[in-house]
Amino acid sequence: MLYSPPEPLTPDPKQWNICVVLPTRDEIATLETVVGEIRAAFARNGLRPPTILIADDSHDGTRALAHRLGVEVVIGGGQGLGFAMLKGLKAALRFKPDVIVSLDADGQSEPGEIMKALEPLAKDEADMVVGSRFLAPGLIGYPYPKLNRFGTLVLSWILRTITRLPLTDSHGGLRAMRSEVAAAIDIIGTHTYVQESIIDAHEKGFRIREIASVWRKRVHGKSKVVRSIVRYIMYTLPVLVIRSRNHIRWSYGLAFSLISLGVLGFLIVMIQAHFQIARIFVRLPALLCVSMMVLAGLQLFTLGFLTEIGALIKLRVDQLHQNSQKES
Repeated sequence: MLYSPPEPLTPDPKQWNICVVLPTRDEIATLETVVGEIRAAFARNGLRPPTILIADDSHDGTRALAHRLGVEVVIGGGQGLGFAMLKGLKAALRFKPDVIVSLDADGQSEPGEIMKALEPLAKDEADMVVGSRFLAPGLIGYPYPKLNRFGTLVLSWILRTITRLPLTDSHGGLRAMRSEVAAAIDIIGTHTYVQESIIDAHEKGFRIREIASVWRKRVHGKSKVVRSIVRYIMYTLPVLVIRSRNHIRWSYGLAFSLISLGVLGFLIVMIQAHFQIARIFVRLPALLCVSMMVLAGLQLFTLGFLTEIGALIKLRVDQLHQNSQKES
């Protein structure tokens, strides 16, 4: 069942209660600067002081620093920043926000652009706003690695294919969403929050808009999402295939084709052997090829079945979540 678009917000963001969620993993070197920039951006634009919280999987002093800065701390759970981010969004709902803003805590997102992310919500043009580093030229403040760019192109293409939205970035750092969006979305992957949240929100009827967003050079440390863009795609791609529902067509279709070819190949071997069992084993290479095709087909069928179970579990979780919201 789809979620109906919520009622329009008050058109003046200065009246909104806004919560800012930062996913963190060992960001003690950048957290104080980022929190200071966020508070300065809110004050500069005349917005109410935000409630800031971190969804944390750190092993350094990030949590202690957050407490000193007056920042709320949510324990991420150690299952990946995507999972931690989802926990942070759900925890932010306790503060009754009108809007939730999320951005990276590593200093690469530009807190000064928060007002730009709020404008489409204020104009009732979107329910979720996502930043893109590639919507306009010159947004990235350093030479972006070609392999990383290739990865974002692949993942952005998958997002466009699934949602039919004109998206240009698969995991920009700046986002703003109505609290109803944060309450509704659920994910099944541990590293795929940024992609899955777009897919899930789109499936549930929320309006999504992309805006140009600056991406600054990281000064301290390295990316905490996944060390390699290739590994990141490997974490992300299977989940996105499940969410696209194309796994049914791909896995079942290919499984049926392989099993059919295997059966056809066995019949050909039988005909050539004049249906004499003893003569079949003379064609051992052909039998091995037939067996491999059938086994591969059965494995693909099993994979499709298991991924379909995963998708059905996700649907059931959504239904239970929706029912609990109605009861509350």
